[in-house]
Amino acid sequence: MLKKMGLCLLAGNLAAYPVNAESTAKYYFGTGFSYRILGSHGLRDEKRYIQRKRASHDMVLGYRLENGRFFYGPEINVERFRRGWFTDTKASQSCEAIQQSSYYCARRSTYRVRGIFGRKVGQNAEVYAALGMGVMKGYGAIRQGRTSLGINAGVTVGLGVQYRILKNGMLRAELVYDNYDLVVQHPTGLDGERYSPSYEATTIKVSYILNF
Repeated sequence: MLKKMGLCLLAGNLAAYPVNAESTAKYYFGTGFSYRILGSHGLRDEKRYIQRKRASHDMVLGYRLENGRFFYGPEINVERFRRGWFTDTKASQSCEAIQQSSYYCARRSTYRVRGIFGRKVGQNAEVYAALGMGVMKGYGAIRQGRTSLGINAGVTVGLGVQYRILKNGMLRAELVYDNYDLVVQHPTGLDGERYSPSYEATTIKVSYILNF
């Protein structure tokens, strides 16, 4: 559902509000935090063993074009999980629940490249949609008590709101959905087995955006 909403808004904005000579442009940088609110699919009964520290440091860098009440542009988003991995990735009790399939036990970092499309609503508020590609690096379970680093890629969609609180600053809140089913680097077992875990997550982000 989120994917369809993001695609529709993207197509509508591009068709109805093209860039013209009256557009203004600016760069922006933001920092804050994110929190994962839904686990990845495929975990089933193993959820109770998953690493519970889901918060991360969130950073964003973008280029914004404004055309009347509408704005759009590219953005890079990075999440770093200081405590998103296991204390001992070679013998972690938190990852011993693997049965017949592999899954990601913890995230290390997430990278997104996406387009932002939105409009102003009132004097200080804005709403927007984001659509793009993302990559997640994390530790996948390969057998009882053992993990291996893997990388997945896929589609990311976001819906958010921004509120201006200073002349060049805005407070942003966003709901992001990631579905990364393309395995770029497979977690590898001790005997050379290559595992293919999938990754899906819904995340809440709160950050402060500074225009310059």
